[in-house]
Amino acid sequence: MRKLWWVLLFVTLFSACAQTPPDNNSSNQNQSTSSSRNPRRSFLYRIEASVQIVGFSVMVNGAEILIFDGGENNFSSRIEINDWMVSDNNKVDITIFLPDSAKFASGTVSASFKIMSNDKLIKEFKWPIDKTSEALNNPYTFTETFKADGFPRVQLEKAERIISSAGILPRDDQDEIAAIAKQLRTAFIEKDMDTISNLMRAKYEDLATARFTTAAAIKAETEAKYSELMTKTGYSVYYTQRNSFFSAVEDRAVRLGQGRISFPEPALIITYRESGKSIRWIMDLYFAKIDGKWVIIR
Repeated sequence: MRKLWWVLLFVTLFSACAQTPPDNNSSNQNQSTSSSRNPRRSFLYRIEASVQIVGFSVMVNGAEILIFDGGENNFSSRIEINDWMVSDNNKVDITIFLPDSAKFASGTVSASFKIMSNDKLIKEFKWPIDKTSEALNNPYTFTETFKADGFPRVQLEKAERIISSAGILPRDDQDEIAAIAKQLRTAFIEKDMDTISNLMRAKYEDLATARFTTAAAIKAETEAKYSELMTKTGYSVYYTQRNSFFSAVEDRAVRLGQGRISFPEPALIITYRESGKSIRWIMDLYFAKIDGKWVIIR
């Protein structure tokens, strides 16, 4: 189910390096001038979602970070979005859609979303807008653009925008990205944590900036999850032998997939067995070209 897919993606991108809200006196530990910076609580951004029956997807600055298929009577979630924020204008797109099996009946489907900065409301959306009009278009997209005052400049913003207007990634760049991905998959197969650390260094450092913490903290929490996975029964790395490339984050990055272009699998898939069931752990990889070199950025 797609619902399971987004849960796993969300765990991969966020929970492995869970962002714990600090107290009001915490300072930005990722800057040498931390004492002069505002408390990091000022910069924790999230979306609070509450839906009934309907499904929804969330994109932040062109990166799809969550898909929920819907169908449940009630569902709520807190979606932290610092990882995909930039220091200038930020764009959030929330798309509402009816599950294939659902038919609209007055009072049975609804959705509300709040874009928050700590306790400050940036924007609230509610759906349906008007239960008696054509406002029940399916799907329906809410869009909000806002400036994150005080948010630090992340490396992701410095990436070269090398994808052409036709959406074509040059072959040399494809080969370089594929080679890095192969190294990473091999490191997971061989349980080579040193190589994983080296390949993920840019990601750890940039996430630390976005989350107002340290790269060491990101590395420790993330690699603890990797180490745990590697001890699972039946642990193996799945690869289709075919890469696919997609423009992401408004051309700031390239998302790597594998398999079919129309519905690609995530770039890294690990399978293992637990309680007699086969489990998939997945991770999307995003690459950026910074100072002429491709790196894993998210």
